[in-house]
Amino acid sequence: MFNLTKSLFVLLISFYFMAPTVAAQNSGFLDDYSGLQADPDRSGAMVYRKSGVTLGAYNKIVILPVEIWYHPDTKYKGVSPDEMKVLADTFSGILTNELEPDYPVVGSTGKGVLVVRFAITNIMMKKKKRGLLGYMPIGAAVTALKDVAGKRITLSDATIEAELLDGESGEQLGTLVDSLSESVSKDDKPSWESLEQALIFYAKRFRSRLDAEH
Repeated sequence: MFNLTKSLFVLLISFYFMAPTVAAQNSGFLDDYSGLQADPDRSGAMVYRKSGVTLGAYNKIVILPVEIWYHPDTKYKGVSPDEMKVLADTFSGILTNELEPDYPVVGSTGKGVLVVRFAITNIMMKKKKRGLLGYMPIGAAVTALKDVAGKRITLSDATIEAELLDGESGEQLGTLVDSLSESVSKDDKPSWESLEQALIFYAKRFRSRLDAEH
């Protein structure tokens, strides 16, 4: 049985606060990218779903800590641990708010539990020019995405990567890869706002498919 032991859960939580890993274009977050095909709902995105899988078999969700991976060529890597936590919490919260209370987000795996694992990879950032008022004093609380995105850092590109796992066997059921530089409108550019809107889109679609298959 695929179970998160107490020690593994603590390890995952500790990774939550660690500095991001350097990522390549195919970041390595997913073990296998070969089955991906064009997403019919979103131009530029790629998806895979195992044949015969029905989401109706799952009533509870585990959301593993969001992973944040820098692109090796990013111009800026100076995101603080507090800011990184806000980013991860924001992205997890988007999915949690869409699912609950009908599909409870839980902390342990097992039969009927769907595990969601996702990351923001290939992050390309640059630091904004700012005066002294643009700096975050030591001890000041960073509580919202706008505190990170609006004051200090411009997002140039990022990729959303996700996979669904069966909570009993650990079997991979589906994957997603969405590079913002490929999927946002030609009249727009990748940004924190477009990243957040993409995550909202996928959270709503996930909820819609859960509803349709129950």
